[in-house]
Amino acid sequence: MSRQHDIYNPPPAPMPFRPPRERLSFTAGDVACLAVLCVVLFAASILCWRAEPTMAALTAVGGSLIVLESWVTALSLLQRRHPLGLRARWTVFVAALVPWLFGLAAAAMLMIGLFYLSDWMS
Repeated sequence: MSRQHDIYNPPPAPMPFRPPRERLSFTAGDVACLAVLCVVLFAASILCWRAEPTMAALTAVGGSLIVLESWVTALSLLQRRHPLGLRARWTVFVAALVPWLFGLAAAAMLMIGLFYLSDWMS
């Protein structure tokens, strides 16, 4: 302990980060899956518009980021596995979204409930 260093400014890592060389490949069906998921998301956002426009915008923006992140995660998983059929690929995409859908739906319902509660109390 003869030499002190700042824990918030660590020394550089011994190995530099090198991104993977393989490119993420996707099929027309994968893009169609992304399009369908975005259409469903924007339809839900339009339904929220009647209750609260700000909530609809937040749902659309947050949901689109979640859909895109889950889609890329599912693609990276599918790229490391042997080729799967169309139904299995769709199942992987939906399975990547399920935890996010429950979290986003719970957050949206909580916010809408708080909006209704504040309107009712005033």
